[in-house]
Amino acid sequence: MSDSPVNPNEAIRFFEHLVEIFSGRKRRRNALAAEQKGSLPFEKGRDPKSIGSIVSRTISERGWAPYLSRESVIDQWEEIVGIDVAAHTVPEIDEDLITVRCDSSAWATNLRIMRHEILAELLARFPHSGIEKISVVGPGVPNKIRGPRSVKWRGPRDTYG
Repeated sequence: MSDSPVNPNEAIRFFEHLVEIFSGRKRRRNALAAEQKGSLPFEKGRDPKSIGSIVSRTISERGWAPYLSRESVIDQWEEIVGIDVAAHTVPEIDEDLITVRCDSSAWATNLRIMRHEILAELLARFPHSGIEKISVVGPGVPNKIRGPRSVKWRGPRDTYG
């Protein structure tokens, strides 16, 4: 007899062959290969994964894609609407609604006219964001009431801007 060491994989293959013979079912070769992931260095299945594939898998497993897509809308708002419009607006997202707050009523009026174009651009760039509606809001109206004995005024006017 020779004193050559026994390959540990040979014993595993022999055992699995016996199980296959006496159980009456045949095991698929792919299932067998998937179970034989090595624990030693340089064995099959031990290669490092790229960080991009790990992050992508985590995002899809946990269902974070719509949330990240919505945050990308806010992050890339300047590229979507342009530098001039972005300087006078602030986007806020709540579920399927994006609310755009404007500096003046003139900007709000222009954005109300452009909202269908902006929504089409959002759906083209971020289809998984779930955004379906755009609401454009002008600036906050100043409060002119200064106490219980104040005189009623004529109501809100334009912001003159």
